[in-house]
Amino acid sequence: MLKRIFDFVLSLVGLVLLLPVFILVAALIKLNSRGPVFYRQVRVGKDGKRFHILKFRTMIETPYWTGAPLSTKNDPRVTAFGAILRRFKLNEFPQLVNVLKGDMSFVGPRPEVPDFVEHYTDEQLKVLSVRPGIVGPSQIVMRNEEDLFEDGIDPKDFYVKNILPRKLEMDLEYVSTRSFWGDIKYLFQGVGITLAGAITRRHLFENAEQITLFLCDAFICVLSYCLTYFLRMEGNMPPTEEIILLETVPYVIAVRMIVFMYLGLYSTLIRFISFDEVIKIIKGVVLSTVVMVLVTFFVGERGHPRSVFVIDSFILVCFMTGYRFIFKALQSDSKGGNTGGRNILVFGADEMGDIALRYLKMERDGNVVAFIDDDPRKMRKRFGGVKVLGNRYDIETLARLYQVDEVLIAVQNIGDADVEQIRSLCEKAGVRCEVFGLAN
Repeated sequence: MLKRIFDFVLSLVGLVLLLPVFILVAALIKLNSRGPVFYRQVRVGKDGKRFHILKFRTMIETPYWTGAPLSTKNDPRVTAFGAILRRFKLNEFPQLVNVLKGDMSFVGPRPEVPDFVEHYTDEQLKVLSVRPGIVGPSQIVMRNEEDLFEDGIDPKDFYVKNILPRKLEMDLEYVSTRSFWGDIKYLFQGVGITLAGAITRRHLFENAEQITLFLCDAFICVLSYCLTYFLRMEGNMPPTEEIILLETVPYVIAVRMIVFMYLGLYSTLIRFISFDEVIKIIKGVVLSTVVMVLVTFFVGERGHPRSVFVIDSFILVCFMTGYRFIFKALQSDSKGGNTGGRNILVFGADEMGDIALRYLKMERDGNVVAFIDDDPRKMRKRFGGVKVLGNRYDIETLARLYQVDEVLIAVQNIGDADVEQIRSLCEKAGVRCEVFGLAN
């Protein structure tokens, strides 16, 4: 009874406090992709009772289920904003509703879908004797579960044979030793591991280029804003203006970087930055400037000279565009192959893939819907304006999601064994497979 009262009160307070976050996340989900804000899925709860678990939607909305019944590393069905929600576990927030209703608790074994519960032994079914939870021992130990999946394997089979038994072993131990104060301990551990596990060394390594761009832009935002303020005051900064400058810098950085991230400024490989990036920079600067004007007005900084924002916007666009010229000369066409005709996946996000993309655009011979590449550092990055959505093992899923007609292999010195495997995966997916004429 004590635990239920604790769950009810804390979930109610959490829903009230997080209401602004819910509204913001809901709006961003709708702006990022088509489909509903929330995702509902049947799970098995206490005593085998089924209920609908509630989450923020993180995947592309399709009229039918496509791909594996669970999400693995670099799942191509996950949207750009959905990946951020998953990384920081923000998609789990709506489960506060499940806790409030009594379907779940804050702490307990993670509820599974009915298909997986069918594999439980009589001993493992004991986990259903308690309410499932948002946080539990198995979620703490296996925080980034999707990273455990290997490429080229049946994810459902791998989960049932390798991951599920380990989770159930920990959950059974929890059931036999649980206590209220033990749950409090798990709750704090869950919050800690959620924050600490959001950014891993692997994540930093795979996104080193994008992190570099992010840090450079943050520094340039401060530099441009301070420089603009100095120029606006004609080199003579009164004490009152210094105070306003110092008070508004945090707002400037926060608003600018949030808008830049939302618009996808850090999803492009540095070597292949295109004119598409410049358009995003202009949009990001204009949008963030409008937001900053509103923010400074409502927080009471009404003495802030509005001309600073206008001048700062111009300087910032020049700075951000200028230093990107160092990494890559702008390309003339920013749309990345939207030419109609066949829908094509290009295998190989590198120099040969770049040649293939430019050839297809020049000849208007098909629509490149995405790149695929086996290098995990390239996942979800943009390459000539086209996103890398998966690796060779995602061909079947991507073929169904984007009605792909052909996979074009554009990799230098690719081995015969690799070509044959890709052809086999294409045959399974029901799409053609060709090797780009310049590849060897």
